[in-house]
Amino acid sequence: MDFLRALGFLTILPCPRYESTPEDLGRSSGWFPLAGALLGVLLAAAHAGLALLLPPLAAASFAAVLWAFLTRGLHLDGLADTFDGIGGGYCRKSRLAIMKDSRLGTFGGIAVASALLMKVSLLAGTERTAALQALFLAPVLGRWAILFAMRFFPSARPGGMGDLFRKGCTNRCLYTGTAAAVLLAAASGGMTGIMLLPLVPLFALLFSRWLASLLGGLTGDSYGAVCELSEILSLCLFTVLR
Repeated sequence: MDFLRALGFLTILPCPRYESTPEDLGRSSGWFPLAGALLGVLLAAAHAGLALLLPPLAAASFAAVLWAFLTRGLHLDGLADTFDGIGGGYCRKSRLAIMKDSRLGTFGGIAVASALLMKVSLLAGTERTAALQALFLAPVLGRWAILFAMRFFPSARPGGMGDLFRKGCTNRCLYTGTAAAVLLAAASGGMTGIMLLPLVPLFALLFSRWLASLLGGLTGDSYGAVCELSEILSLCLFTVLR
């Protein structure tokens, strides 16, 4: 049930939907990397098929659009709100107020456009086999990175939904998600996948620490930003290291 709860929360894929509290979703977080693996399989398969018919840039563009669609733009929305807050605010209170505003601001628009542009360009510039490996692993590692942000940093809004979500993520969730991410990276990513295993958590911890210094903690939007940037880091390293 927890896997289906994670899958239903993170994607639009058809699956049984359960009424869930934020704590329930937090307790399902150990399954996030496996939900990312299913997403990665679909993206890699779609990209492989598109690459037979379209030039690399067009195939990469369609894959990036599908990526955003299948995830409902959930993490992109978090990335946008986070950068709107840290770019437009002048103190913790003003940054959090801006992040709570659902309207898209200039900094958020730049962040989303930049994230999509980087995904497309990295996929298009990566050798085909490596691009498929990267497309499979990036959603896994991005969702694994969220667990470190939730487990090791306080909430910027105590008592809020993000805080309740965070409290549901226990050490057991972190261990379960880490075991899945390590096995998937080692089995499918070769040496590049193995090299990413220490780099993704390190980035997640450093970026989360920086955000926490600006916001006094993390929010649900922060987790989305951590996921998106960890995915881009994964794609980038597949391009550089292969």
